[in-house]
Amino acid sequence: MNYLVALVNYGGRVTDDKDVRLIEAMLKKYFTAEIMGDNYKLSKLPFYYAPPDGSYDACVAYINQLPLDEDPEVFGLHPNANITYENNTVNFFMDCILQVQPRVKGKGNQQSPEQIVAAKAREMFTRLPSLLETKKANEQTLQRDKDGNIINSLGVFCN
Repeated sequence: MNYLVALVNYGGRVTDDKDVRLIEAMLKKYFTAEIMGDNYKLSKLPFYYAPPDGSYDACVAYINQLPLDEDPEVFGLHPNANITYENNTVNFFMDCILQVQPRVKGKGNQQSPEQIVAAKAREMFTRLPSLLETKKANEQTLQRDKDGNIINSLGVFCN
C-alpha cells in the first residue's frame, strides 16, 4: 500500500509515518472492492460516484457533468472551509495591491501606483520567451480528438 500511496500522492511529499497513515485512511474510501458496484458513492453529494462501466465517451460525459467548483465535503472538510479559502484569497489579493502602493508619501518624482505596475509589466514582458512556431511541432503534439480538443498536454500548454 505504501508504494500505491506514493504513486497517488505524486504532487506532495510523504515525510513521516503520520503522513502515510493519513493518506492510507483517505484512500481506503477509493481503493475498495465496493467501488466496482454501480451504486458506490464517493461522497454524500449526489454527483460524486464511481461511474458505471462503459465507453470512453461515457466516462468523459460523466466528468463533464461534475461541478466546476468542488464542495469542501468532497475532501471531507466542513462547509466553512470555503470561507477560510475565500478569506485567504482576498487577503492575498489585498496584500498584492498594497505592495504596489508607494511606501512614503512626499514630494518629488515618486512613481504613482499605475507607473509602478506598468514598469513591472514591461519588465515581465521582456522575460517572456518568443512565441513557439506550431508548424515546427511534432504532429502528435497538436493532435486533436473528434471534438477538436488537443489531446497531448504539451500541445494544450503550447497552443
